[in-house]
Amino acid sequence: MKRLYKSTKVVYDAHLKEYQVYYKNWFIWRYDSCYKFDDQTTKYPVHYSSEETAKERAIYRAKSMLNSVEVWRGTQYWRTE
Repeated sequence: MKRLYKSTKVVYDAHLKEYQVYYKNWFIWRYDSCYKFDDQTTKYPVHYSSEETAKERAIYRAKSMLNSVEVWRGTQYWRTE
């Protein structure tokens, strides 16, 4: 089985109050997702969570991306219809 991602990282952005998840296959880091948090209120827990929860979710996402593998791949070179 072939792994889909070679390395991942989580970046903390204090200005935007979010944790950003990046992955790298060859030489370029690519953006995957972000987890925003709000330190004043958590009225909207779906979009904003506490800082600890956002950090844990971002790290969990980065770790799970490293375990992503390609299970099967098929191609059809010549179509016989």
